[in-house]
Amino acid sequence: MHREVTTTVRVELHSLTERKARLVEREYVAFQDAVHGDDDANLYSATKQQAGKVRSNKNPREDTEQPVVLRNDCITIEHDEDTVLSEWWFKLPVYNPEKEQGDSIWVPVHVPEKDTHLLDDEYIRDSELVKRDGEWYVHLVCKRSVAVVDEYDDVLAIDMGAKWIAVSTFLSDRDTQFHGAEVRRVREHYKQLRKSIGKAKVRLGAQVIERLGDKESRTVEHELHQIANELVARARERNAVIVFGDMTGLRFDNDEGRYVNDKIHKMPYAKMATILTYKAHLDGRECFPVDEYDTSMTCWRCGSQNTSREMQGRLECRECGLEDNADKNGASNIGKRAVGKDIQSPLSTVGAVVAQPETQVVLEGSSDELEPANSPEDVGLTLSEGSPRL
Repeated sequence: MHREVTTTVRVELHSLTERKARLVEREYVAFQDAVHGDDDANLYSATKQQAGKVRSNKNPREDTEQPVVLRNDCITIEHDEDTVLSEWWFKLPVYNPEKEQGDSIWVPVHVPEKDTHLLDDEYIRDSELVKRDGEWYVHLVCKRSVAVVDEYDDVLAIDMGAKWIAVSTFLSDRDTQFHGAEVRRVREHYKQLRKSIGKAKVRLGAQVIERLGDKESRTVEHELHQIANELVARARERNAVIVFGDMTGLRFDNDEGRYVNDKIHKMPYAKMATILTYKAHLDGRECFPVDEYDTSMTCWRCGSQNTSREMQGRLECRECGLEDNADKNGASNIGKRAVGKDIQSPLSTVGAVVAQPETQVVLEGSSDELEPANSPEDVGLTLSEGSPRL
């Protein structure tokens, strides 16, 4: 089984001559004009087509700058150890006003050592030229096919939430870890910082806040990569498939008031899911979303929805007496749903065939068992006749 993996490699342009620097700047400015409605902007023809697509698809605001989209058949990156100035060179398409037509320039670039194996023309897709803090970068989008295994010994289920960006639970014994305390701390820190700056510096506050937003985004993304690495390593230890709750529509389907919305709706769930899926596939491991509907309000043990959450982080079941961490309960339901289990059926009814009749996930127990919620015996999951194939 194969999956497509997309990686973005950021290469930095350096040591540009004055002429090349002018051409790059001119192309960038002309692209902004074209994106915002100037049909007469002089651009490399393929880049002008991309500007039209950005304008029609994104309808960007006038005060925003958009990365220059570079079509993959117009760009090339090459390695040359014999060149003193740089080992890597990038062919950048630009409009040449002297020739009054499209042209290309070769510019020296820095390439991260860890990404050099990706820079094959057959992997490179449409990429982007961006400007940040006065420096030029090309975000090379590399897509390739990787093999993932199709047989697993366990399921690592992940519930995403406002307090913890990820709570991971193994379906076999409910061994649970909580991830993302640093994400929450960083977001709260920058939220308070923006609030204080906005009050103190009315005229310059907006510019400072914008710079803070960029720094916050980079810091949070670094933490998300660390969390994804932890989750993939955790799944690797038990040869587990990774499943996570699909948060699609959360921002539109829920309105819990300004304070709760700020905590929930601004958490980077989509980015977390994208990074996790990418890293899992690179590890040769399947990772996919599962419908999260009702998983947080359903008792994972007896399937009842007669539950209460008087405390946000705690779930109590009025039917079987379960008292459990709410996120852990949700992750358990996500895991059960991933193997074909109706989460609103009693635990004792399970015997879900995952792929073949001889390969089953069997949950042993009866509906009147009331062991402590954290006990592995709650689930009693056994993998019979080999490993489950999802």
